[in-house]
Amino acid sequence: MNMRFLGTGAAELYPNPYCDCEVCERARRAKEIRLRSAFLLNEHNMVDFGVDVLAASALYDIPLYAIENVFITHTHPDHFCLDNIGAATMAGKRSGHWPIRFYLSASAKAWLEQYLAAVRPLYGGASEVDALLQMGRAEFCAVEPYRWFEAGGLRVFALETNHIVNGKEPALNYLFEMPDGTRLLYACDTGLYGEKALGALAGARIGIVVTEGTFGSKTLPRESAHLCGQNCCEQLRALERAGALAAGARAYITHINQENEWNTAQYQAYMEKNAPIPVTIARDGMEIG
Repeated sequence: MNMRFLGTGAAELYPNPYCDCEVCERARRAKEIRLRSAFLLNEHNMVDFGVDVLAASALYDIPLYAIENVFITHTHPDHFCLDNIGAATMAGKRSGHWPIRFYLSASAKAWLEQYLAAVRPLYGGASEVDALLQMGRAEFCAVEPYRWFEAGGLRVFALETNHIVNGKEPALNYLFEMPDGTRLLYACDTGLYGEKALGALAGARIGIVVTEGTFGSKTLPRESAHLCGQNCCEQLRALERAGALAAGARAYITHINQENEWNTAQYQAYMEKNAPIPVTIARDGMEIG
């Protein structure tokens, strides 16, 4: 199974269903629809489990019954949706092995435990996620950043970003080493990397970069917790200078919102002109061979 984008939009969906701005109306006319971002690494492993994952699974005929490991970047609901996770309580026959392991930062796991404790009274003592845990169908595993670990036949390295949830949870980006040796960096959500992240990735031989490019045409300050097209190019140049990219490396842009005024063709043209390596603006359902 090839790697595949299950969604390439940001939190508000693209187009935003509440918005009739020129960008959203143009996207509707062109049927340029972007569900919230998620990424399939292979039949057993994926990144993020947001509000649109189950819909994308049905839309693109990608069943999740073999998924065994989910690498969560952070707990914003477009990346981590507990209702969708809880739906696994209703699964009957399943080809894959239980439990599904959700890897997340220690601060994200602490938030999850606080959240479940807070909502239990509303569910009469136990939520669907509690039921899933009691059934042995889910496990939440804290990740230690900047240290390699193995999961699902992959080698995995997490690094912290300056995209912070609730003032205390740094989003994680993940470097994956696939069974064939290919290395993929999944950088969503993120901002420009600092010295620690770039130092950790030096010499990493990354062949594929999947990065957010949320704001596209909009110019963002360097300290922003997201990237625009200009900052995407700067990030790729920084990775290149650090010796993090393999020969022939390529990148894909995901997590796009309506504050980006470029359509896909315009965004593609900008990246072809300004990026240091080949870049493709990803679309929902796109496969990476």
